[in-house]
Amino acid sequence: MTELIEIVVVLFVVARATRLVTADEITRRPREAIVRRLPEGSPCAYLLFCRWCLSVWIAAPAAAAWWHLSDVPRWSGYWWVDVPTVALALSYATGLLVRAEPGE
Repeated sequence: MTELIEIVVVLFVVARATRLVTADEITRRPREAIVRRLPEGSPCAYLLFCRWCLSVWIAAPAAAAWWHLSDVPRWSGYWWVDVPTVALALSYATGLLVRAEPGE
């Protein structure tokens, strides 16, 4: 049961951090300032507003931290298998949570 709680907490951290960067009012001004400095059509500008896209980049270090700090048994035992697998799963689950938000 602890393992499930642990991964759910990591999922919610990824989802919340993704929303904070891409959609929250508190980060609107820094987000807009960055976008103004980027060339028109920049992939980085798109990334700052796309929760599906940015969640991959937030999930990767979250999965690496989880793998390094957790005592949960790993299914493969190899970081280069487990970390990308968990990161992609966290990113996809974050995208599903985004779809469940009102107005999305």
